[in-house]
Amino acid sequence: MKWTKALPAAAVILCVPGAVLRALHVRFGFDAPSGLPAAGDRWMWYLTALLVLCAVLYAVLAAPLRAQKKLPFEQLLGTQAPGFRMMAVIAGLLLFAGGLGYLYLTITTVEEDVAAWARILEFVYSVVTVLCGCCMVVLAKAQGEQMNAQSASLTLVPLLWSCLHLLVNYRMTSVDPNLPSFAFGLVADVMLVLAFYHLARLLYSKPRPASLAFCCAVTITMAVSDLGGVGLGYLMGAGTVEWTNKMLLRGGLSVAACVLLLGELAVLCGDHEDPAPQAAEE
Repeated sequence: MKWTKALPAAAVILCVPGAVLRALHVRFGFDAPSGLPAAGDRWMWYLTALLVLCAVLYAVLAAPLRAQKKLPFEQLLGTQAPGFRMMAVIAGLLLFAGGLGYLYLTITTVEEDVAAWARILEFVYSVVTVLCGCCMVVLAKAQGEQMNAQSASLTLVPLLWSCLHLLVNYRMTSVDPNLPSFAFGLVADVMLVLAFYHLARLLYSKPRPASLAFCCAVTITMAVSDLGGVGLGYLMGAGTVEWTNKMLLRGGLSVAACVLLLGELAVLCGDHEDPAPQAAEE
């Protein structure tokens, strides 16, 4: 169980080689004239191998949490630690600001041949992003108190947001001939959905804390590596594939959500104590 406490640190530390390999993939994995994937690109396979090894490591580190699947939510994730509250508030504020920014880009950006339903989807996505940010801020307080039906519902909005996030990203990139350049981000978005699903599952179904820890760790490493690698790749001179402002903002929103997931992961992998006595003392 003591090795499980290393899981949050491992998820963050392994973002560094992940971002470097992603940057090399962005820099050398695409032909300069066309921007299409280059034949024989080895960096994509190196990054894939790293992420597979990370997943195996995270699964091993998260496995001991299976023994705690009968613990109530208040003992698994209940906390009044100021560090967790700060991370949850930061994540919420970033999503709130990002949602407003995405709404502005949706209104002001002119895109040709875009169906009306697609623009409506992006408007809905922007509004839900703002609501998700608000829920994350309130969730920071709710996890230090006894959960009730109202506070438990706070976990559902991030789950809805993550599903919309995946849907919007897929719609924007699935028809692009440069799909391999976005594939890692799409897989990270799938893991983001699973992470928030398992967070809500702790309250609405049979808890699986080991699965929650695994999904959180994989999501953090993949999302940060993807966005960090794209930024580093451009600093290295990569210009064959262009990411629009909306794409970059959605990547930033994924990383913002990972700030909350990292806080949840740190609490989940720490020593579990009932927060009720602490609340009574206050």
